[in-house]
Amino acid sequence: MQAYIQLTGETGQAELTALADWLSREDKLRGRSAIEPAKVRPGHMGGISDVVIVALGAQGAGTVLAASLSVWIRHRRPTADIEVTGPDGQSVKISLRDVPAADLEVVLRRVLER
Repeated sequence: MQAYIQLTGETGQAELTALADWLSREDKLRGRSAIEPAKVRPGHMGGISDVVIVALGAQGAGTVLAASLSVWIRHRRPTADIEVTGPDGQSVKISLRDVPAADLEVVLRRVLER
């Protein structure tokens, strides 16, 4: 099972790289996350990566990811927005400028613990 995390907005690409680095330092997620290369469309030279994929095979990995994401967001407060798609395909889009910090983990857990 995998979760997909996409960041959009003016700082989305830079924040995506920072997020991938953050997740690689999380003990229970180490080696389970990677930036997915952008798909190359015919006639184009390639694109910018826009998705972090996290393997959620271990029991409780969704909870760990939700907690780690909420801490990362609270500390960085990027101007990008985030979309998280859980293993069952359900997703949530969050405008990081508008969500109260206390609600972040709860919202993320709903999507990732399915």
